[in-house]
Amino acid sequence: MALATLDPAAGPDHVSSPYRSADLPAGSRDPLPGRGASRRQVDLLAVAEGFAASAGDITELHGLTDRAWILLAVTDLFEAWAIGWPPGGRIELHDHGDSHGAVVVATGSLVETTIQPTEQGVALLATHRMGAGDRRRFGPRYVHDIINEGDEQAVSVHVYGPRLTTMTYYRLDGHGRLEAGRTEDVVPVGPFDTTSDHDPS
Repeated sequence: MALATLDPAAGPDHVSSPYRSADLPAGSRDPLPGRGASRRQVDLLAVAEGFAASAGDITELHGLTDRAWILLAVTDLFEAWAIGWPPGGRIELHDHGDSHGAVVVATGSLVETTIQPTEQGVALLATHRMGAGDRRRFGPRYVHDIINEGDEQAVSVHVYGPRLTTMTYYRLDGHGRLEAGRTEDVVPVGPFDTTSDHDPS
């Protein structure tokens, strides 16, 4: 796996080239840092692209009537999930706490709405349609929702690092201001878990 410094930018990076990774560094041959040393960083987008190449073939995510998710990998640096989206499948506005994230659509198409509060408190909304191979990268406290508006099922891969510990869910009030509704603690998943009661979208 290629190691690289995680982009700290909180804004999304949208690129439509499917599964491109030729520009990633080959990785360091230096010894791994010991205790007390700075932690290694992982390119979450590269991990998501790697899993997206085959995530559409996961049979458990076919023929869904409700959204479903399967754990693909978990390490001390990140967790990766494949999520199946039936037509109409959605998740409400949320963030991923202090975690960075990357999303790659493996099959089908999804619509993402991002929310950015202004200094005046009114939220700016932006909508992005994502087809197979499209990707997003984001930083902590990135607020968005995702919906499958199409007639066909979609599958996406979501990678978070560090691993999820909390997720906050939001709503827009009558004046277009973003309000936090609830914050949920995320129970850590282990390497042999395949699903979780908590929605990792």
